[in-house]
Amino acid sequence: MNRKLSPFLARGAAIVLALSAAAAGALLPAGVAQAREMKIATIAASNSPWDHAMRAFADEAGKQSGNDLQVHVYTDGQLGDISKILSSMQLGTLDMGYFGLGSVVLLRGAQPLNILYAPYLFKSGEQAERIINSDEFAKIFDDVAKKSGVRVFAAFGIRSPRALQTVSRAINKPEDVKGLKLRVPSIPILKSTFEKLGAQVVPLGMTEIYTALGRGMIDGQDNGFDLSIPLRFHEEAKFWAATDHAYELTGWFISERVWQSLNDKQRQALIDAARAGGQVATRLDKELDDNAVKLLKDAGVTYTQPDKAAFKAALATVYQQYEGKDWPAGMVERIQKMQE
Repeated sequence: MNRKLSPFLARGAAIVLALSAAAAGALLPAGVAQAREMKIATIAASNSPWDHAMRAFADEAGKQSGNDLQVHVYTDGQLGDISKILSSMQLGTLDMGYFGLGSVVLLRGAQPLNILYAPYLFKSGEQAERIINSDEFAKIFDDVAKKSGVRVFAAFGIRSPRALQTVSRAINKPEDVKGLKLRVPSIPILKSTFEKLGAQVVPLGMTEIYTALGRGMIDGQDNGFDLSIPLRFHEEAKFWAATDHAYELTGWFISERVWQSLNDKQRQALIDAARAGGQVATRLDKELDDNAVKLLKDAGVTYTQPDKAAFKAALATVYQQYEGKDWPAGMVERIQKMQE
């Protein structure tokens, strides 16, 4: 016959179980500790290049830390959009995030990082990755972490260069941009770049671009292959101009509260893991880039390679209005010299 325990006995049994569990933990062999579990989130889809990069990161973090860190990957915006991910890291309720480095400008005190979008600042994605991981930027990332509560602890993973995709006409020279209504991200220097070329900048979210292109609300948009092709913008915008006006990276973000709670070995393990994950992202994005032109042409898109020298000359002074205000004076020249 089954009998229920009295409340007193039930409480006693619970205490015994708890003490037994604690004793079991105390009896673990010396040097064996429970791994610290961490979460990393992104807005990217599962099985995307970013997903594969994060999983490589998780594996490497475990290896480099001697299985001291166990990272769980969350894709498809499961833990929110970029703004939610950033705010969760600020609160310390989420450990890490992974997405385009440019999103760092959404953080308080990140104005110096507007420089990342100065037109034709970097000669290639490889140069951008090398320089952005230098001491010049490490100090800025440290300052942003102290002001915002979110740290960029690494920037590995070369993305597709930014280009112009338009509905009604091909872009071959700077003058062709004049009068166009273009969707451009809410990044001050990018807005200034296209206003300098005579375009009307229209602020829209990524999810609004496809419909806006089809309804004639905008004449084009500024993005690379890695975002434009998966979202099928080429179904509405049949002209692609490889202006390559900015080279971008993916950023590895972490809650500053979490970062400060890690020891040196754990921090280095995460940096090394980010480098490994970034290599995966770079390789997969390059594969996408290599196939993109054929995919676009097969879809009836006119692909052009504009006069980049002319674009560079037309945009040569755009950065000057931000020099000494958003970032330290002379920083553009220092970056340019680092690539000579």
